[in-house]
Amino acid sequence: MEAFTKPEKAASGTAAPRTSLRRGTARNLRCGARLALFCRTAADAFAATPEELVILALLDALLNLLLSFLLNHGAGEVAFAALPGFFFHIPLFLLLGLALARLAGDPALVTVVPVALVALSLPLELLHGICEWLAQTGWLQISETLLDAPYYYRFFPWWGAGAGLFLLRLVPRRRRAAALFAFLAIAVLPLLYLPRGDLWVSAEGGGKELHLTEEVLDAQPRLLDEQLERLLPGRKGMSSLYFVGFAGDGEQDVFMREILSVERLFDRRFGTKGRSVALINNPTTGLSAPFATETNLRQTLKRVGEVMNRDEDVLFLYLTSHGSEDHELTVEDGPLELNAVTPEDLRRMLAEAGIRWRVIAVSACYAGGFIAPLQDDHTLIMTASDATHESFGCENGADFTWFGKAYFDEALRTTNSFTAAFDTARATIAGWEKAEGETPSNPQIFVGRAMQGKLAELERELAGAERLPGAAFRHDERKGRR
Repeated sequence: MEAFTKPEKAASGTAAPRTSLRRGTARNLRCGARLALFCRTAADAFAATPEELVILALLDALLNLLLSFLLNHGAGEVAFAALPGFFFHIPLFLLLGLALARLAGDPALVTVVPVALVALSLPLELLHGICEWLAQTGWLQISETLLDAPYYYRFFPWWGAGAGLFLLRLVPRRRRAAALFAFLAIAVLPLLYLPRGDLWVSAEGGGKELHLTEEVLDAQPRLLDEQLERLLPGRKGMSSLYFVGFAGDGEQDVFMREILSVERLFDRRFGTKGRSVALINNPTTGLSAPFATETNLRQTLKRVGEVMNRDEDVLFLYLTSHGSEDHELTVEDGPLELNAVTPEDLRRMLAEAGIRWRVIAVSACYAGGFIAPLQDDHTLIMTASDATHESFGCENGADFTWFGKAYFDEALRTTNSFTAAFDTARATIAGWEKAEGETPSNPQIFVGRAMQGKLAELERELAGAERLPGAAFRHDERKGRR
């Protein structure tokens, strides 16, 4: 007996009564959820009419528009240019339906297949949006790689598994190899290599600007004070890591996204929860994050120097923005007029704060110019480029710069060694630059002599914390609650 259900009634066009569009859509959504859970679902359970396919395609677009609007906090614009590519799947699914109809000898599958595959995508898109929102708010600790959407559908392997299982049950066993080949060739491969853009995207360049309302002006001092007041002291007898992130340029969301992602990574993997501060320039964060300004950075470093154990604890400072040939880090959040941060400014801030052990990473063009003024025996410095070349990846819509992606989002997820991660990231970036035909950025690193031993000590302590899963980190989180 074949393990499939032939939609004979639906195929005849007479035995299966037509339901209303509203009821048919509800049926399709229920069946799509069942497919997402890998439940056996008969082909004739779907309301597979051309009208229902149109409705599902429009619901797919509306859901994406709503989720991308909410995840961008309403800041941005409709991406009309993304609409043609957004519906690229419809003709593919119809062609796949035609192929499956021929293999199964059932003309009804021409519309059943596209209706089912679009219906399957909706719960996965919704789930992805919920997970991303929970990650943004800090309620859910989830790997950034799981939330990446480089393929046409979110959770693409999940969608492919659910769709493939459903389709294989539609045809006789002897033809399942042909059905699988058709699915891979007609749907999976094209969608694998054609990412689908969101229908609501952050505004380009200077098209958005911070609104200096009374609420923003009132909130800013409080936001910084709250972050600095809740910093936890170091743990006696072991090295604690402190993280300070600085997203300098507010005109492009990539710097904000990068700092928030890296902060989550350090809180989760390196035990900095309760010991991390994120300074961000972005029109959407005026009420949620302190500005990334020279003054706020100085105050933050001073406070870190006060609460940390200066003989044992280590600061990890990450600055991401644009950079100039004069080795100035861009600090902009219009209409505010802000001072750029120079290597000399940063050297003075760290000296005033009395922070002895420091790891400094700078992702910007010409960032190598920060090394000479900041290097000493107790410092590790890593830059996305040398002093005379540009770095890459600071475009609208990106979640990371190239350096941030290669170093933090990839290399540092698999090792506790800051220097080993840099070596891995440098090779990764070189590969990307070669593939894209870009002039090499030449990421740079300097390790002070005393810092080499300190890093080895820190790695041993982090490895010990991993062997006792999260125990030390959970203890700190309890202390930090108010």
